[in-house]
Amino acid sequence: MSNFDGTLMDTKKSAVKKSRWRSDISFGGFNQTQRALFARNLSVMIKSGLTVLEALDISTDSLSGKPKKIVQSVKASVEAGQPLSASLAAYPNVFSQLFVNAVYAGETSGSLEVNLEHVAEQMRKEKELVDKIKGAMLYPIVILIATFALGMGISFFILPKITPLFQGLNIKLPITTRALISFANLVQAHGTLLFASIIACILILVWVSRQPFSRPVTHWFLLHFPIVKSISRNSNIARFCRTLSTLLKSGLTIIEAVNITRDAIGNYYYTHALDDVAGRLSSGIPLSRLLASHETYFPKLVTRMIAVGEESGQLEDSLSYLAGFFEEEVDNDAKTLSTGIEPILLIIIGIIVGFLALSIITPIYNITGNIGRQS
Repeated sequence: MSNFDGTLMDTKKSAVKKSRWRSDISFGGFNQTQRALFARNLSVMIKSGLTVLEALDISTDSLSGKPKKIVQSVKASVEAGQPLSASLAAYPNVFSQLFVNAVYAGETSGSLEVNLEHVAEQMRKEKELVDKIKGAMLYPIVILIATFALGMGISFFILPKITPLFQGLNIKLPITTRALISFANLVQAHGTLLFASIIACILILVWVSRQPFSRPVTHWFLLHFPIVKSISRNSNIARFCRTLSTLLKSGLTIIEAVNITRDAIGNYYYTHALDDVAGRLSSGIPLSRLLASHETYFPKLVTRMIAVGEESGQLEDSLSYLAGFFEEEVDNDAKTLSTGIEPILLIIIGIIVGFLALSIITPIYNITGNIGRQS
């Protein structure tokens, strides 16, 4: 463990030990935008000559609810003699390792306002990246939900009224109509159980996908499934480059920065790759060479640009450029996903509608044909 990590751990323990008033305040409440504004406002006020206490006091005026209570508690801890970084570290569910360590580095180097500005910019970019990914997935999710709701409505309310008409006909029904009748009978007999089972399966699938034990499977799927793999890979690379750049600009060493980035990256396979990189950095091997040994996750463009940054002494600038580049790629991938998935969904809906139409119209056509021949 480095001196940096050890000192910060000591201050975290001290802050928790001396701050009993925190026990009645629930964690959370700060969204990404609020945290970014909080960091930027602190930066501006400290840069203007205010003390940390004065800046925290003013910050509470623009907050309400849990965020206000948390900042008031942080202010009380600072008044009690704790550093700002240790006071923030008492709320790990609110202030990330990146936030806390950047503040600690700023306190140590005397560049707190600059580091807070870097953190605010990092969180703003992170939110933009997440919004792009959510925006890309919104359209297909809405279409799938609408299709599911339409299918359930037809199954529960329309088919039970139509299928008895066909069952009473004295003709041989086509296979599509027989399949539709069988499905309608199943829904009529076990509809509630069927609907509940579908909803339960969806909820269980969502719950399982969010559990730590499922991360190797879900993250592998995200990195390899054709529709989403490009967005997943580019977003992980963008997050890696942006976070590492921010930490290096904040004054952390490359080993400290990679260790924190590893924990902040999120993806199981990128985390393990960076765990290997972090463990070998102390031997003096350049970061670009270590990342090149994991070319599956870090393409040559990334490793070559990082190598240029290492050689020129501008590593954080190279990382910042790469982050911007891959964030644009995520934006382009999101637009491509929306455009590409639309015809697929329309084809699926068309097949369902066509099957229903064929199942209903074919028997009617056969009846009218028989009547015409008899007349």
